[in-house]
Amino acid sequence: MNTAYKKMTSHGSISIPVAMRRELGIEPKDPMVVEESGGKIVISPYTLRCNFCGTTEGVNEFHGKGICMECAGKILEKLGGGK
Repeated sequence: MNTAYKKMTSHGSISIPVAMRRELGIEPKDPMVVEESGGKIVISPYTLRCNFCGTTEGVNEFHGKGICMECAGKILEKLGGGK
C-alpha cells in the first residue's frame, strides 16, 4: 500500500498524487465515491451499478440510473413488452 501525506485545503479538498492515479487508472474528472468507515475516510473510483440487483457487469445508464441487461429484460417481460 502506498502512503502519501497531504494537507487539506481551506475548502476541504485533498489531491490524489499522480503516481497513485496512474497506478489505479484514474483520469481527471472521473467520479469518485467518498465513504466513512470505522473512523477512516475511504475514497474509491465510482463504478456504475444496477439499481435493481447491484451487479457492475453489463450495466448501462438510463435517466441517471444504472440498469443491467438482465434486469431490463425482466422489466420488459413484466410490462408485457418482451413478447
